[in-house]
Amino acid sequence: MEAHTAAGKLQGLSGDAVWYEAAFVVGITNAMNVVADSLEGVAAFPAVDDAGAAPDVMALFADIRMFYDRSDVPVVFRLLAHDPAYLRDFFQAVCRAFGDRGLTRRLKEGLAFAVSVTTRSRFGAAFHLGEMRRLGVTERGVLEVLGVTQMFSSYTKIADTLQLESDMRDIAPSDPSPAPGG
Repeated sequence: MEAHTAAGKLQGLSGDAVWYEAAFVVGITNAMNVVADSLEGVAAFPAVDDAGAAPDVMALFADIRMFYDRSDVPVVFRLLAHDPAYLRDFFQAVCRAFGDRGLTRRLKEGLAFAVSVTTRSRFGAAFHLGEMRRLGVTERGVLEVLGVTQMFSSYTKIADTLQLESDMRDIAPSDPSPAPGG
């Protein structure tokens, strides 16, 4: 019943659904980067390895390996494995955000790479670059994503420095309606 209701809400968004989908990818990417960049290598908070993992965590690690088609488990998930329920919920959100829907996983990884570069996430830039390459993005494609990211980041920095206001406020007024599901 709940999935049917959520699907109905997304259908009602028609053209806006891909924007919510992209925003979800941005949010999840930021969450991944915050955990990995903050805790990776911190001696007081070591990543959970296979030898010390509980059976439910090992099952999640197997699902994560399958989702990313790799033999290792990315550090962000090993860090979250200290709380298996949180890891499960977070991984489900990752699967939902990065699953093929209106936008392809390949495009979403490009977006996640752009977010990671813009926020200067060492983990995210390397991780999502690896995912882009695994999904068939060529060097030229990577450079295109990087070029567009650099261009928009530069324009935003200039606008911020000059304290410019958006000239689109009359074209696209704020939409006060809540996001789907909230």
